[in-house]
Amino acid sequence: MTTSVDPSYRYILEPEAPYLRNLAALWAVDPELARQIEAIDESYAIEPAKSGEPTVALTSPAGRKIYLHSRHQPLDEAQKLIEPMDATRCMAFHVHGFGLGYHVEQLFDKISREGIIAILEPDLRLLRTAFEHRDLSRLIESKRIYFFCEPNKTQLLIKLTSWAAMFTMGFAKIEHAPSVQARPDFYASMQGWIDDFLAYCRTNMNTLVLNGKRTAENLARNIGWYAATPGLGRLAGRYKGMPAIIVSAGPSLRKNKHLLKGLENRAVIIAVQTTLQPLLEMGVEPHFVTSLDYHEICTRFFEKLPTTLRTELVAEPKAASAIFNMMPGPITLLGNEYCEQLLLEMQPRRPRLNAGATVAHLAYYLAEHLQCDPIAFVGQDLGFSDGLCYTPGTSYEEVWRPELSRFYTTEMKQWEQIVRDRPILRRIPDQQGRPMYTEERLFTYLQQFEKDFAAAPGTIIDASEGGALKRGAKIMNLADVIEQYCDRPVQRLEDHPGQDWNTLGRCISSIQQRRSEAAQVGDIARHTLPLLEDIRDHVHDQQRVNRTIARIDQLRAKMNDLGHCYELISQLMQNTELDRFQQDRKIEAEKVEGIERQRRQVQRDVDNVRGVIEASGEFVKLMDDVLARLDEMQNRHPIGRAA
Repeated sequence: MTTSVDPSYRYILEPEAPYLRNLAALWAVDPELARQIEAIDESYAIEPAKSGEPTVALTSPAGRKIYLHSRHQPLDEAQKLIEPMDATRCMAFHVHGFGLGYHVEQLFDKISREGIIAILEPDLRLLRTAFEHRDLSRLIESKRIYFFCEPNKTQLLIKLTSWAAMFTMGFAKIEHAPSVQARPDFYASMQGWIDDFLAYCRTNMNTLVLNGKRTAENLARNIGWYAATPGLGRLAGRYKGMPAIIVSAGPSLRKNKHLLKGLENRAVIIAVQTTLQPLLEMGVEPHFVTSLDYHEICTRFFEKLPTTLRTELVAEPKAASAIFNMMPGPITLLGNEYCEQLLLEMQPRRPRLNAGATVAHLAYYLAEHLQCDPIAFVGQDLGFSDGLCYTPGTSYEEVWRPELSRFYTTEMKQWEQIVRDRPILRRIPDQQGRPMYTEERLFTYLQQFEKDFAAAPGTIIDASEGGALKRGAKIMNLADVIEQYCDRPVQRLEDHPGQDWNTLGRCISSIQQRRSEAAQVGDIARHTLPLLEDIRDHVHDQQRVNRTIARIDQLRAKMNDLGHCYELISQLMQNTELDRFQQDRKIEAEKVEGIERQRRQVQRDVDNVRGVIEASGEFVKLMDDVLARLDEMQNRHPIGRAA
């Protein structure tokens, strides 16, 4: 009698099967990828190497058989690939090709316990094969490896942005040559996008370090305006379902700006600060104008405004102080954590928007806050269309006017601005797929927009009729946008309450308190520094070290009570904070242990405390300046709510 075997039993796996452990781990960290892998019906055929480990073969685009691993010693081959890589200089890695994971496992064990690995692998069937035959669950459970299986730039940006600081410390590429030979087009595309992401990280980090101190100073000096000016709460959802047109100053604006006249009755017009005066000169009074830059050149955009202006300024509180006094129309300020901590006792709790790099980003976030749909952009080139930086007629021409002559025209000045950035120029596709130039800073802004558009709840339209291609935005002519979407009346808001100058007294009390706390922080740091230096110099005498640590703990408890003020002070020492972060990561990457680890950590703390001493002194001086400004503001404005 012949016994038949039920074919369904082939789906029953042993409880300790690698596939079950791998998928259980993957479902916990990346359920979408786990679902896709489980949907694969079959895996590749496995061939045993001479050493006993499995290997697998794929077919190249040319039809050639490619073994992904050695048919003799896959583990030795993986070790040779990873061995030359210096794991102490990098905290993030991108691996081109997963194969059966031998080299990824070797890399994982070599790098820091905090290291990040981005795995580029388009073949889900191959991943299933690897998970069926090798237990990689500890790698997956670490939450330090990320799989990218689709040529999707937006997904890459979203997944990796939270680790941007790690990428700026050093980023290494591990190329698994057989995988790249099997899928060359995929890896070429992904490499380009990774380069874009790295540029984005570098620009953001440089901006944070270079501008952090200046931003904190401006926020503090504008604290009187923050206390007295209403926030965004009243604007939430006020234009739900109505079209918004965001007007930027890119060169393409000259093509369709004439269509904006009269449109403020059928669409919400949001101007970036550069375009406010040109629009007013055309007879277009925007509903809103946005500002966030602290550079004094921004005051040029608010000169000679009509006293009857109804356009509402929506600004970040770090903007140049002068524009608030120059603005004749209503003013609304975004909520800001730094300002909230300065006014801890007042608890303003103002609504906030996402942090944007430019006034155009702020305009977009405002349109989302208003719940406008669709949101259309004009003049948003993010590059040098037709060899120009800005559309003709902006306030930049007023700034340049003393330099201009018949031998040195506006067009020549604009081209000079572009050529000055030659080292950071790059070619990107424009709206029509043709090559155009942009520079690294503008390219970073483009990355931010594309990330935002991917998460947008409504329709995003690029009606610039020129400039960079923006993924996630529908391309339309402005005339078509107006015809299709601007078919209902839009009413201008008239309920702005004005400034409440009664808040200045309480504001002064809060700033006086912050000044007192900062002085205490400086005193604690000065008492802590010699104790840390003593530990560093006598790290081998652990009894002495322990006695000194007990004294430091007492000071640390006092510092913890002032933690909110310490956070404010730390904004004036971004270089020190970054250096501390990098030293910590380097200690982990080099896997330093024992006395040497303690010595290096103490030296890190010594450097940090020196930075605190310097920054606390700067903060006290800043608070003195702020108090003088508040006194002047109190004298200038009568007590009571402004009209």
